[in-house]
Amino acid sequence: MDIYRDYFTRENLVRSLAQAPYTPGRLGQLGIFDVVPLTSTTLAIEEAAKDSGKVLTAIARGAPRQQTGLDKRKVHTFTTSTFGDEGVVYADEVLNARGAGTSGVAEVLTNRRDRLVARLRRNMDYTHESLRMACLLSPGSTEFGSAAAAQTIAVQTDETKMRKEIFTKIIKVIEAALDGIIFSGVHVLCSDGFWEDFIENKYVKEHYLGWAAAQERLGADTRAPFRFADVTWERYRGTSSVKITDSQAVAVPVGLSEPMFFMGFAPNDTLESVGQGALGEPYYLGSKVLEDSQGVKGWEISIQSHPVVVCGRPGAVIPIKKS
Repeated sequence: MDIYRDYFTRENLVRSLAQAPYTPGRLGQLGIFDVVPLTSTTLAIEEAAKDSGKVLTAIARGAPRQQTGLDKRKVHTFTTSTFGDEGVVYADEVLNARGAGTSGVAEVLTNRRDRLVARLRRNMDYTHESLRMACLLSPGSTEFGSAAAAQTIAVQTDETKMRKEIFTKIIKVIEAALDGIIFSGVHVLCSDGFWEDFIENKYVKEHYLGWAAAQERLGADTRAPFRFADVTWERYRGTSSVKITDSQAVAVPVGLSEPMFFMGFAPNDTLESVGQGALGEPYYLGSKVLEDSQGVKGWEISIQSHPVVVCGRPGAVIPIKKS
């Protein structure tokens, strides 16, 4: 067994990737992005013509029935992009960092390898979330139409007016944009500034404090989303690079009978990954031995991903401002 090489096989790297700490990506957790494994570098999405139904008119008994046909579907294609990162584990890192024998070497190598894989995984998870956020904030496309106009909600008003504004400016707008597609609810992701003013509303605060107290008694997380006016509200914990625009929020329908957001992944650009029927995966890890005439100097570990993110119904993503 060549311990220096065997600890950097593809199987060991994939095992380390599975064990790496996951960097939370709330947009990925919500389930609004339909993950599509691709067989090529292109994501193809079919667009069916809107069918709102029609009211039939009466005909004479025995007369020919009215004729209804099917409209042709449009197919839109989107090309994936490639993102990659890499790092190096050097043989010198083992020096003076182990006890006697090869077991010490194995322990240090495994630790170094797993820490590097975890860091590469976090960087790629962060990148995936940034792509989802960019699509959420700018969902409009030439293929599927323009993004919805921003709606202004009075967050410092009485409960009746606020409920009415939420119904007319969010729920009804989403219903119209989906044009009959079934959905189970509406989820609003809030920036810090929007959230602070929203929960300070007297009536919202009453609902929020009652809900938080119940969560605390159950031992549940009081930071979890809560419902108000038939809508689920949640603070999106962003960063300097991945966040909702300050003092704004975004409403999206959830539990749709048809996908709304698509996130496709193409196969890797290696001989091992391409071929008939090969399906793309979110992460691809690789390892290369760094050596010279003296022997192995280290191991380069790389990660790649080939995603594309598309919103198929931009009119149902509602930007919200507060007044």
